[in-house]
Amino acid sequence: MVAAMGKPVQRMTLPELRNELERTRPAWEAMDLDGVLAFDQLPVLDEDAHRHQLVANELLRRPSNG
Repeated sequence: MVAAMGKPVQRMTLPELRNELERTRPAWEAMDLDGVLAFDQLPVLDEDAHRHQLVANELLRRPSNG
């Protein structure tokens, strides 16, 4: 959902959040987390991976019945 990309996650509806989570999932899954375990350093997230993290956190924060 391209229209929601610039929208703050706090203002997105649950369907928008779910769509954005799916849209950004490939960037999140492409993250190389081996370096985190080997070197104890967090990787720099690209824009979509960071967006995925924000959306996932927002979905966890909200009640699921809304």
